[in-house]
Amino acid sequence: MKLFNRLAIFVAALLLPQVGIANQTVQLYTVDYPPYSLIDDKGAISGIDVEVTQAAFAAVGINADIQTAPWKRILKSIRHGRMAGTVTCSKRAGRDQFILFSDVLSEANQSAVMRLDRSDDDIVNFEDLREVSVSVVDGWGIQKELQQAGIAHSVVPDVDSGIRSLIYRNVDVFYNAGLVTNYRARKLGLQDEIKIKRLKGMHSTQYHLCLSKAYPKAEVLLEKFNEGLRLIKSNGQYQAIYDRYL
Repeated sequence: MKLFNRLAIFVAALLLPQVGIANQTVQLYTVDYPPYSLIDDKGAISGIDVEVTQAAFAAVGINADIQTAPWKRILKSIRHGRMAGTVTCSKRAGRDQFILFSDVLSEANQSAVMRLDRSDDDIVNFEDLREVSVSVVDGWGIQKELQQAGIAHSVVPDVDSGIRSLIYRNVDVFYNAGLVTNYRARKLGLQDEIKIKRLKGMHSTQYHLCLSKAYPKAEVLLEKFNEGLRLIKSNGQYQAIYDRYL
């Protein structure tokens, strides 16, 4: 009997971290970053990372409700545990102090976006951006790359503004993920006016589900998400989501 009681206590201890996790709803936040996350004129949210995140959580019995908010507010709220987390989030210096990172959710290649009629002979490496006028989305992780390298740049509020800055303003390069920029340029009808060049030696940026370390049971949520992500990759659901968008 004593052995049975000890076994029961041991099993309960293993299950305790998961109490309140299954069948719950976790609210996450994102910004418009197509095709990873898309926010239409009516506020409906979709996109590759949005659908993958929801599918991964659903595979382990958790509902993911994804809302939108400004990026700076998202990061500040995650730091203080006021939000559970965000999708399409990259590892940057200092973020690991308040963020738990999931397994890789998706990837992007940061590129130099230019007008079609502009020669790109002078843009080969990241360091070449020092010699041209550059714009980047304000507050995003890739802006940190420019700041840390000491590369002067202007900022725009979103990807669409970055594309327009090339065509209608005196900007040589919009520094952004190629896939994201190409998707938005097609939506704007400007895909034939730009070209995208991957910079030599630049590595892909990996995106993750990022959870606040200060959020209750964040570590358990992260484990469940990673489990769900493995499940949907093995059963083909992950690839099916990509196929619908690309």
